Formats: sequence, structure tokens, C-alpha cells
Amino acid sequence: MIITWLSGGLGNQMFQYAAGLALAAHRRTVLKLDVGWFREDPAHAAHNRYALSSFNITEQFATQEEIDRVRGVQLTRTERWSVVLARALRFYRYAHRRAVPGNWHQPPTFRFYPEFFHQPDNTYLNGMFQSERFSAPVAELLRMHFSLRYPPSTEVAALAERIRRGPSAALHFRRGDYARDATFKAQIGVVGHNYYHHAVQLLRERSPDATLYIFSDDIETIAREFSPAGPHVFVRSVEPWQPWDNIRLMSLCDHIAIANSTFSWWAAWLNPSPTKLVIAPDPWFDQSQYDASDVVPARWVRLPREG
Repeated sequence: MIITWLSGGLGNQMFQYAAGLALAAHRRTVLKLDVGWFREDPAHAAHNRYALSSFNITEQFATQEEIDRVRGVQLTRTERWSVVLARALRFYRYAHRRAVPGNWHQPPTFRFYPEFFHQPDNTYLNGMFQSERFSAPVAELLRMHFSLRYPPSTEVAALAERIRRGPSAALHFRRGDYARDATFKAQIGVVGHNYYHHAVQLLRERSPDATLYIFSDDIETIAREFSPAGPHVFVRSVEPWQPWDNIRLMSLCDHIAIANSTFSWWAAWLNPSPTKLVIAPDPWFDQSQYDASDVVPARWVRLPREG
């Protein structure tokens, strides 16, 4: 059994699931999900809720007993004595649950590392795993798992059909907690408009007649501040509208300029076209301690985030 810890928004959850699926397939075992973070951290942004049920994933949730057994439990001196007593009283289930050492694996680096696949069966994964290299061995299977489970609403279906008629390109602006949260603002940062103006130039060179479909978690602000040349549409959510609807629509566009966001990263990745142009900001983080140079695949085009 491989258990993967899930946290954050939908894009982060997809990376964590993808890595868990790859290791489970490598070890020929089952993948289970630990969703405890979503119960324990209610103060996080509203978009940080468990959302993988929108996909056709293998959705098995780990019990607390399985988590404790695979991850391992740090015992106090009193608890260690309780294990000894439990064995003496033949409370074997309790003793086994508390005494197994477990394998709690945290990545030694933010980048991909080949040693990831050295982890044995019965491993608890606790990391972000934001590189497609972690899930490369199961890429085709992952595309099946990340197909959307629910049909689109009438409004989403109509816009999807318009995008399919093309030519089309997507722009994704990430604001929200990147602008509101002081830590995120300092470490991750909001990508500047110069990046998007440069990206539009490249997209127009590739597809001069493309309609630009502009997505954001703060679309009204973007509509006031950003006005690209040529045909464009500011995609405004209507009820009912779910986060995965934006992934659905962005992934249908012929080309895309993403934000420094795992949300639009996955929209770009899920487009299977070999001729797509994907543009990403560089560096991924503004002032972070993490080496994010492995987040953007080499085949995608990187543009300076402020240049």
C-alpha cells in the first residue's frame, strides 16, 4: 500500500496523486489517500478543499489505522510501555498498530530525484512532487484518471464548443491568495503584466487569428487592468460552475500561457496536442527557498515573469 498525503488546491492535489500513483504502479500495489489535512486546516483559502472526486481516479481513502501503521507513530515512553503491556494482555491489534516503525517519506529536494522510486511498498508520501518526472512512467494512465467524471453544465458546454471551433489560446492569471497572503506574496508572487503581453505576442505569432480566452480567480480586476490586442474573451463563471470547469476549458485551447500555478499547469499538461505552445513564467517562485527549476517541462517555453 502507498498512502499519499493531500493538501492545498486542486493542482497541488493532482501532483500528489500523480506521484502516489506512479510509486504504487512501480511497486504493484494499491494507492490510498490521506485527506486529513482538509479537516485539520480550515483556516486555509476556500479553494483548498478536497476536489479529486471530480476526476475518474481510483478513489480509496486510508483509514487512520492504516495511516498510523504505514507512516509510523512517534511514541512517548509511557506509550512504549503500553505496547509491552498490550502484548502481555494479548491486545495484539493495539500493540501492532503502535509498534510498527513505518516509512514516512518526505522529499529531500523540491526537484525530481530518482531515489523516489526506491521507496518500498507500505510508504507514506508527504510532499509536493511538482515535476512531471515523478509521474512520467504512468503518464497515459494518469490522463485516463484525470478525465473529468461529471458532464459540463449547459453554459460550460457551450463555451467548450466555441473553443473547439478555434483557433484558440488561453491565458491564466493567478491572483487570490498570492496577492492577499503576505507569505505567498513574498515567496511565490504575482506574475507581472509584462509577462502576459510578451506571451500574447508569441501566441499571436503561432496563431494570428486565435481568440484569447482569459481565466483568473479575480477576473474583474484583470478585465480592468489587461486589454490584449485582437479577439479575446474574459471567462466569467456562472452558476453552477466548478474549479475543474476552468481546467476543462483551458485544456481545450490550442495553446496556453499559464500562471505560476499548478492549476493552469495541469490544464496545459492535459492538452494532448503535440503541436501546442505552452508558455510559463520564469522563475516559478519569486523569493522561495525551493529550487523550482524542475516544475516547468523542458519542452515548454519560459518567459521572464517581469521582463
